[in-house]
Amino acid sequence: MSKKKNKKSVSSNRSFARELSTHFAVLASKASQALVRMNDDGDSEALHDLRVNLRSLRVLQGLYPRCHIMQEQKKQLGIAAALTGQDRDREVRLALAESLYAKTGCGAEIVSLLADNLQVLRQHLLPDLHATALAETLSQVSLVWDRKTRHKRKSVLQSAARQKSRQLEKRFLKAAADLKLSSPIADWHSLRLQVKQLRYWGQGFAAVLTKRQNSRLLVLTELQQSLGLLHDIALFEEQWPQELTLPKQWQKRLKKRQQYALNDAASVLRQLKKIW
Repeated sequence: MSKKKNKKSVSSNRSFARELSTHFAVLASKASQALVRMNDDGDSEALHDLRVNLRSLRVLQGLYPRCHIMQEQKKQLGIAAALTGQDRDREVRLALAESLYAKTGCGAEIVSLLADNLQVLRQHLLPDLHATALAETLSQVSLVWDRKTRHKRKSVLQSAARQKSRQLEKRFLKAAADLKLSSPIADWHSLRLQVKQLRYWGQGFAAVLTKRQNSRLLVLTELQQSLGLLHDIALFEEQWPQELTLPKQWQKRLKKRQQYALNDAASVLRQLKKIW
């Protein structure tokens, strides 16, 4: 009976390692496909898919912080991810400007400027991504990941994932400890970074985290969304040439949106602390 149990345990360990390896390979394949699809101007979702899959790959690679090769690959993927993030930031700013223009009827020149800036960035994005050797990195990451996980026991992987999750939880709680509505926006931004890491880690390793850790993911997602809006508004207001002034109607509406996002973030944070 004990031999049968041991065989089942070994089989389960190997099966889990294979599933994890396969999942990583699928993410790398999807990222590679998205990169190819970006050559097609009509595929508006390619860049989003690339950004999401790069993020997921980098989260999983965080399981091996001492693996030099994997961390070097993670760094390369991070450079590419930063480029896609610039596109996302400019896209959000343009959408926000278009919304403000639609409601106020002023600021057409700002909308035009942002549209031009986004177009210029996208003209250079694909060459810049190729310059990072992204395609080559994506073709290699799965091989390294497979070698690291193939013979690992589920208990070992689970222990490492939960330990890292606890570390991220401590950072999050520290960042959230003394936050108030009156706290500087920069402090809320610091919390957003901790929430992002904790949420993405939880999603990446949900299969091996505790029920308690998984139960927080939905609220963490809500909190990240509120903090994301808060950050987008701050970014929108800060990154302007000195000679360009936002219309007063825009400034007034932005302040209202900022306060709404701040109130919502504070409310979700209180909710999260109650279930911690």
